[in-house]
Amino acid sequence: MPETSNNEDNIIKKEGFFKTVLKSIKNFEKYEDFGLEGMGKTASYLLKIVAIFTLVVAIMTVYKFSNSFNSALGYFDENVKSLKYADGILKINNDEKLEVSSQNNITGKIIIDTSDLTEEQINEYRDNIKNEANGIVLLKEKLILKNEMLSAVSETTYKDLLVQYNITSLDKQEILNYFNNNIIQIYASVFITIYMYMFAVYIASILVDALVLGVLGYLTARITGMKIRFSAAFSMGVHALTLPIILNMLYIIINGFTGCTIKYFQFMYTAISYIYIITAILIIRSDYIKRQVEVEKIKSEQQRIREEQEANKQKEDDEEAENQEKKEKEKQKEKEKKEERKKEKSPDIGDKPEESNV
Repeated sequence: MPETSNNEDNIIKKEGFFKTVLKSIKNFEKYEDFGLEGMGKTASYLLKIVAIFTLVVAIMTVYKFSNSFNSALGYFDENVKSLKYADGILKINNDEKLEVSSQNNITGKIIIDTSDLTEEQINEYRDNIKNEANGIVLLKEKLILKNEMLSAVSETTYKDLLVQYNITSLDKQEILNYFNNNIIQIYASVFITIYMYMFAVYIASILVDALVLGVLGYLTARITGMKIRFSAAFSMGVHALTLPIILNMLYIIINGFTGCTIKYFQFMYTAISYIYIITAILIIRSDYIKRQVEVEKIKSEQQRIREEQEANKQKEDDEEAENQEKKEKEKQKEKEKKEERKKEKSPDIGDKPEESNV
């Protein structure tokens, strides 16, 4: 693909987002047009597809959260016989220890021990959940939390956590009533939080992937002898991620409903995008070579026609010159004949007239 002018808006026709998605998946020939896009149009496409992807992720996360939340709420109602919180102190089941470990639980491992513990015992609980993806420890005065999105273990006292909600005391029934009465608000809050956080994460991640694909496309083009701008390669890289992103959405949906996992899905995600960008560059190069051959054929044909026209013109000029020469010769002969006739009709002075008797 040769260097292009800046008048890109006149070259690329405006199309709908979903039509562009389909072309990004099944029409490699259109990648040359994608390379001619302005950065604004490419950025708009990237934001839209990431927004849709994040929406799917957030919905499935809330779905899994709702299942785990209802399960946890049922377990809480069944196994927590008594709960009382006052003045920053939590008491559960008369300080009896409870431990729940389930990979299906969104909170992961749960340990409850509100008895008087030494610092050494607290450190053991802290170390216990460090190796877990998710975990929570409810102690007498504080909770210890481990989340897979955060590498460090966080600790918060109940007083600091609940003071912002103006809560100074709680019991089991109040907790159950609160969750049952505000379930929609809880899900909405989780959805908004997850969407905002994951959108920022995914936009950064996919942007890095697009930059890597842009570099790969740029190098592939240079190796194959094509001149291409990096911005054009980056635009094609963004569109090359379309199918992997859609497959990732489908995988998240299937995994959310069935729990099915694909071991090397991330490798497949990367491989598909690499195949797309390299294939697009090679097809563009092939089309460019074909167009160059066609241009050379047209030039050769134009040269042949031009030469024929010049030869015909030269032939016509020669014929005209020859005809002109003939006409000149005929005129000259006619002139000579006229002069001869003149001489015959007008004899010279002193000549003896014919048939004279004098």
